[in-house]
Amino acid sequence: ERHVPSEYPTIQAAIDACVDGDTVTVADGVYTGTGNKELDFAGKAITVRSQNGPAGCTIDCQQQGRGFRFLSGETHDAIVEGFTIQNGDAPLGGGVYCVNWSSPTITGCVIRDCAALHGGGIYCRLDSDPLISGCSITGNSAAQCGGGVKCEFGSSPTIVSCTITLNVAVSD
Repeated sequence: ERHVPSEYPTIQAAIDACVDGDTVTVADGVYTGTGNKELDFAGKAITVRSQNGPAGCTIDCQQQGRGFRFLSGETHDAIVEGFTIQNGDAPLGGGVYCVNWSSPTITGCVIRDCAALHGGGIYCRLDSDPLISGCSITGNSAAQCGGGVKCEFGSSPTIVSCTITLNVAVSD
């Protein structure tokens, strides 16, 4: 188990040190800046979780990028658990971006106040089938499509026990 910030200064530094099967535990706090946004598992089957849930652990993107990006064919064994992801801003997927057969598990998270051209909260593209469970996706916006969640080009996420409210898209 790898701990942020006591052992690793940033969440990405802990992820980079992981091998399949490892867990990163992030202590309560607000995480900002390089290494704490645009988080990339690089195809690893690892768990990144907050120590005490989304009320105490926030990834604040400060309108400069998104929280997590899955680009490398991650499976449901790539797990994000118990974060608030807020103030993301990216062209695709303001909070979380899944592309290229990437299908992580996103559980017990709050994704709020993020913005994108497509998929304000979460964007799934090119056969990406994430499992999204027990999440709150709220207050996100898209300049075009999918204020809360947008899926296209063969993507088919499983969304279970989530609350998706108060999201806005200008069209579609």
